[in-house]
Amino acid sequence: MKQLPLFDSYTGLIILAVYGIIVFSLTSYFGRGYNKTKTAFLLSNRDLTQNQGSMSVAAAWLWAAGLFISAQQAYVNGMVGLFWFCFGAILTYWLFGWFAQQLRNKFENGFTFSSYMEENYGKKVQNIYVFEMILLAICVFALNILAGGKIIELLTGLSYYITIPIMASIALLYAFRGGLKASVITEIFKIGMVWTGVLIILPMIIYAVGGFDTVVKGMAGIDGKGLHIFGTDKAWQVFTGFGIAAFLGQMGAFFGDNAFYQRAFAVPKQKVFKTFAIGSLIYGIMPISMGLIGFAAVGYGLEIPKEQVGMTNAIMIANLLPAWVSIFFVFVVFAGLVSVLDSQFSSIASMAGHDLVKKFKSGSTDQEVIKYARFGMIGLALAGMAIAFIPGITLLHIFLFFGTLRASVWIPSMVAIIKPKLFTSNGLFYGILISISVGIPLFVYGKLIKDNDIALIGTVVAIFGSFIISYLWSIIKK
Repeated sequence: MKQLPLFDSYTGLIILAVYGIIVFSLTSYFGRGYNKTKTAFLLSNRDLTQNQGSMSVAAAWLWAAGLFISAQQAYVNGMVGLFWFCFGAILTYWLFGWFAQQLRNKFENGFTFSSYMEENYGKKVQNIYVFEMILLAICVFALNILAGGKIIELLTGLSYYITIPIMASIALLYAFRGGLKASVITEIFKIGMVWTGVLIILPMIIYAVGGFDTVVKGMAGIDGKGLHIFGTDKAWQVFTGFGIAAFLGQMGAFFGDNAFYQRAFAVPKQKVFKTFAIGSLIYGIMPISMGLIGFAAVGYGLEIPKEQVGMTNAIMIANLLPAWVSIFFVFVVFAGLVSVLDSQFSSIASMAGHDLVKKFKSGSTDQEVIKYARFGMIGLALAGMAIAFIPGITLLHIFLFFGTLRASVWIPSMVAIIKPKLFTSNGLFYGILISISVGIPLFVYGKLIKDNDIALIGTVVAIFGSFIISYLWSIIKK
């Protein structure tokens, strides 16, 4: 295996500079005039077309997990690991799209889902949703900025202590100026780059390892036991240790992430479901393609150190393909991850500029709203970088933690959209609060002591406990 890094730190700085120049140029030209009013800054004047919205929701979900964890799971756990990562990640588009369409039909001119919850259940329930969504935004930001910093450091030697602040600054500067519109512009650019990367890199990898037979050979994973999705000890181990948390966390992912509600409010009302359905097709090819690279690594016999399996696809490209391909891959990944940062900037901006402003300063002008939205962006950048700099933290740690967090509001959110009277305000509030307070600590404890059964119990409590407790509490108090 080749020694890393492949390039010097100046190459890393050049990649950052080139990306910054491109996105500043794009957002300056296409994002002009979107910082004048609240609706323009937070929801792009609700003028996104269906195609723009589809590419945006695909890009907003294509982050470090889709680019790296899919390849890691394919390499470590084979077909069963890749299946449990991709199944929920793709299916959630269709589930959320249908519910988002119902939400938009009822709440046509809304800004955030948390404000819909306030209208139906009051400020207490709104507060817990704002808390969950802000914490989620911080974790998503931290995951992607950590992944970007690590891949640049791995291949160029440029310290992620330098890369991470630069990444945050690039995304922050254009998000400051153009709000959601700037984010969508960079997401469309990102989708174009990632698709180009797949079309170039995947065939080159398959050719380099000797053909698709080598990919098939590696589908059982590094230990040769992961070919079957069900019915084996390995399948159950992966299901309890990764699959159930990943699947349920991804199925409920959009319901706990304000970024997707934001886009549902920004596209034409009658096109919401179609936007997400098409988005699933645009997104789906990406993690599957990265997983094929993981299979190829196994079939080829590449032994990757345990501490580097999170970068399986990058290591494969570095070892089998010309140096320019690695540079191109780093640029594609960087474009993908920075684009997710600005998605979370625009998400936090909508909550700060709509929900929080109303709490602390009602009657604000549009320019005051935009000012508070920008304060929210700065706070997100600082909190996300603080998590990314925690010694020893990994992509998988963050992914599994917030996967359980966001899924805790999944079922209550669906019910609140179609049957809001099923819950009382107190029932919903305490149902979510108790499930998060009990389920997440159990899940984290199970992971720390490497007991998958305890982690599974925590996942089930966090997801299904929120609905059960909310419903029973509501019935009893009624």
